[in-house]
Amino acid sequence: MHRRSSTRACALIASSLVAGGTLVAVPAVGAVAAPHDAPAAPKNIILLISDGAGYNQFDAASLYESGTSAHQVSVDPKTGAVAHSESTPGQSYETWPVQVGQAHYSASGRAEYVTEKAWGDFAWVGSGATDSAAAGTALGTGVKTNNGVLGFTPGGDQLLTVGEQAQAVGKKVGLVTSVPFNHATPAGFIAHNSNRNDYQGLATEMIDSGVDVLMGGGHPMYTDAHEPRDPNWTWISQNDYERVSTGATDYAFVDAKGDFEALAAGNDVPEKVFGLAQVAETLQYNRPGLANDEALPYSDPANDVAGLDTLTRGALNVLEQGDEGFFLMVEGGAVDWAGHANQTTRVIEEQIDFNDAVEAVSEWVEQNSSWDETLVVVTADHETGYLAGAGAGPDTGWTPLTGAAGELPDLTWHSGGHTNALVPLFARGAGSEVLDARADQWDLVRGAYLDNTAIGETIFDFLGHADPASKDAVALEANVGGQIAEGALSLSVAAHGDRVAFAGAGASLDATLPLVTVADTRNEVRAQGRGWTIAGSASEFVAGNRTIDAENLAWTPRIVRSESGAAAGAQATLAAPATLAAADRVTRVGSTVVGADLDLSVPADAVGGRYGSELTLTLFAQD
Repeated sequence: MHRRSSTRACALIASSLVAGGTLVAVPAVGAVAAPHDAPAAPKNIILLISDGAGYNQFDAASLYESGTSAHQVSVDPKTGAVAHSESTPGQSYETWPVQVGQAHYSASGRAEYVTEKAWGDFAWVGSGATDSAAAGTALGTGVKTNNGVLGFTPGGDQLLTVGEQAQAVGKKVGLVTSVPFNHATPAGFIAHNSNRNDYQGLATEMIDSGVDVLMGGGHPMYTDAHEPRDPNWTWISQNDYERVSTGATDYAFVDAKGDFEALAAGNDVPEKVFGLAQVAETLQYNRPGLANDEALPYSDPANDVAGLDTLTRGALNVLEQGDEGFFLMVEGGAVDWAGHANQTTRVIEEQIDFNDAVEAVSEWVEQNSSWDETLVVVTADHETGYLAGAGAGPDTGWTPLTGAAGELPDLTWHSGGHTNALVPLFARGAGSEVLDARADQWDLVRGAYLDNTAIGETIFDFLGHADPASKDAVALEANVGGQIAEGALSLSVAAHGDRVAFAGAGASLDATLPLVTVADTRNEVRAQGRGWTIAGSASEFVAGNRTIDAENLAWTPRIVRSESGAAAGAQATLAAPATLAAADRVTRVGSTVVGADLDLSVPADAVGGRYGSELTLTLFAQD
């Protein structure tokens, strides 16, 4: 039998069958109601992205730090059985009020996320995934594009970025990362380039964009070990480096660790900052010892450069100046680099560095702002490395990560690239409920999720619009309501109140079940990944003290018409519940009309009389 999450009954009374029908509504579980009034827009929006971090990368760091995990599951693709491990939040954001999943496919590649395929075929999520450019564009513009492209549609039209819109409405903008400052993710919030690898071109555009803070790696004068070297102009041209480092732009130039620390401490904070940490690419990931992938985190001496949390504190000190508010994106970019290399030690280091940056933001909100005026979102752009528990694989399915504090977790890697697996999203503060309401799709394992474009769209909505360009212009604004996360699953029986009488004589009597209509208007979240089933069973036929057992009553269901792909049940007797019709989560939506032919086999020893029975129909959500 299917587990019944919500059940109502409708009785058909037979005199050699008496019929009575009622309207039955089955409320769905977990619906998220959209507010009638638009929420107040946050003054400040802070988006923190752990590049390449799926649920398991988040948990790997927590297992090492505290021996706890919050998102572990076992899934058997053969049976569909799902078991969630005990959840113990290891990070403060894992207690935030909004916790949903995020899909991130690009316009090219697989270009879809299908929950049955993602959890029914271990290999499915491992191919056709987004890259950071397409994901960064979706997050930074609210529009899908092809892999490798920044700030343009697949057709080549230039897109407005949330960084540009923030500037247009008078807000400050900051972009901070632990990898080169012009890597794909930060670039997705301000730049436009059909080739994500045009790093010098991206550097020029980002420097000239007018953003207030740019910070990251990519220093031409230093190695990945924080050692001086002859100039290397991979990430920034000599001309642009000289412009920013000699005061030829509006930026105050910061590259020494002590200067980053002074900025984080709030000492002599300038209006604009270009911060280029003294490393070739990454703050710590590429430092010597990269081959030590079975060593404990921090076994290899660290580069003597500021951490992502220090860069973040400094950026906040710059951006908080003035009353206009700001948009800040902070990226833990090297989580992705560690995932590509299946480097367990450093994926943990990089995720912890990212977590420290989240804590720095939370402290700033509580000490310098408030959760009533600032929105903080923690998420990823995609998953990298296909990280799973020990023993996971195509034959065994998904297994949970396990481990004790201070030890490397017991885990396995299954790819050197990106995957289509959902990633987590956590949100707290002003307007966070909007992201909760926009999570209107349902995953069989992770639950409610939204698409990455919804994040960019939501940020645009919060930023609003610039003042009219002319004093003679009239500003207009309309709030257009989106789809509300509601709907219902209901059934009704035709001609209720009429009696259904059997006809015929002898050993077999026939009747027709009144038409039954199922209407399913639930959206994905309200349905919670469930289709529906109508089942029926009958009581024994009674005439005074005379009885005929219900096992003598059978039906042959049929679909009269259907807007969905519902299927009729098989011929069955009705002494026990039998299926009249069913639809899975893919075919469930719409109206379905079902009928059935009824056949009563009269036992040879039955005593004559006017017999009555009740046929009970039950509509329920089907796992």
